[in-house]
Amino acid sequence: MRFQKAQAIVEFAFVLPLFLLLMVGLFYFGFAFADYLTVSNTTRSIAHEASIVQDQAKVQQFIERETKDLTFISDIFIWKPNDTKYLKVEYKNIDNTSQKGMDVVVTSHMDYSSSSYFGRIMKNFSKISPSKKGVNIVYTMYCPPGLNSSGN
Repeated sequence: MRFQKAQAIVEFAFVLPLFLLLMVGLFYFGFAFADYLTVSNTTRSIAHEASIVQDQAKVQQFIERETKDLTFISDIFIWKPNDTKYLKVEYKNIDNTSQKGMDVVVTSHMDYSSSSYFGRIMKNFSKISPSKKGVNIVYTMYCPPGLNSSGN
């Protein structure tokens, strides 16, 4: 009976670190996903506002107002919305027979942070696969002709 208790303690000593590593990984992934959703929702909101307003100065004011108090849960990503490398708003004219107007394309890019263990791992993968230099989020909204900020 005494040896069975010792065996259980040894097995627990082997399993506990693996279980804790799995739990920390799940939490860390959850934090990264929450940060992704934060940037995704902010990008969608900016695209929606840009499609209604259609004025670059007002869109920039909206971006500053929306991202002023924005914080991330984790340290995995770097996102600076006032820099055009990380957030870009473009207006593209549509001029074909079936549709007229313009599209607003808002692109957000998040780099992996070097201060994060996971960010360093992902940066190392980007050396192997150059397309994995960060996370890109793109939203396209249609702006019908004649729409302005008053909704007319």
